[in-house]
Amino acid sequence: MSTAFEFVYNERLGIEIPVQHREWHEYSRAEQEAMIERWEMLRSRIPDRVKQLEEVIEDRQLKIAVEDDWDRVVALYEDVFAMASVINDLNNWMRVETYTSSEDEAEDGHGIAEEHTSREKD
Repeated sequence: MSTAFEFVYNERLGIEIPVQHREWHEYSRAEQEAMIERWEMLRSRIPDRVKQLEEVIEDRQLKIAVEDDWDRVVALYEDVFAMASVINDLNNWMRVETYTSSEDEAEDGHGIAEEHTSREKD
């Protein structure tokens, strides 16, 4: 396993998310800054991804309004619910706080990826 960090494309979310291979405080300040810089660039794309999903949801809702086949309506609602869940997770990632730490600070272990990974759905 690598001791660095990486950003891995998450198919469900449609964005790259950070993956840490060590506790946040174990990274050097330069590594933390590099990770934060990359994350801020990626995070800035989240609103565009949310907008894409909202447009698809709106399309599904228009189809639901005119659909007569109940099974198709159910399938469309399932799509809407799945996309709404993705939007929720993207909003959680958007709120991730970024900071650097020094070795003599309290070692709470929180970094970019750890804060919301446990909330991710597979």
